[in-house]
Amino acid sequence: MLLPTILVVDDEQLIRWALNDRLTHEGYKVIEAETAKAALERHAEGVDLLLLDYKLPDGDGLSVLKAVKERDPDTVVILLTAHSTIDSAVEAMKRGAYHYANKPFNLDEIVLLVEKALETTQLRREVRALRASQADPYNIDRIIGQSPAMTGIKVLLRKVAASPASTVLLTG
Repeated sequence: MLLPTILVVDDEQLIRWALNDRLTHEGYKVIEAETAKAALERHAEGVDLLLLDYKLPDGDGLSVLKAVKERDPDTVVILLTAHSTIDSAVEAMKRGAYHYANKPFNLDEIVLLVEKALETTQLRREVRALRASQADPYNIDRIIGQSPAMTGIKVLLRKVAASPASTVLLTG
């Protein structure tokens, strides 16, 4: 089984070192970045979780959070900040942050938070895979027929299926 990969993004080298040391000791693969640009480059390599500083030298954590969520909505992001306000916490949660932690932080609490976040991600992936495997026998592409009437029905089914509240029974 592959180790979960955690990207630690912070401009302070001491914080990156402390998180890297502790999370590596806990059995995670840890990579680091100190700027927003480097964070996006490292994220493209494939990570499961980001520990992301709110203030970075070339941008802010919210813009990185937004870009990460656009690329991969399953990536869990925990924002770390020394400049905590209610407004910034609300904005981070709106943009998809899993949690918002204040600096200075307790490493034991961060490890527990990482464990819970990764567990949530794993459960989401399992549910998605299960739903996909259960839906496959009922996939529109499994309907046999190439006539213009069947092609029209398939087009209509795709439109109706786009609605989350739709159920279609096709008979005949």
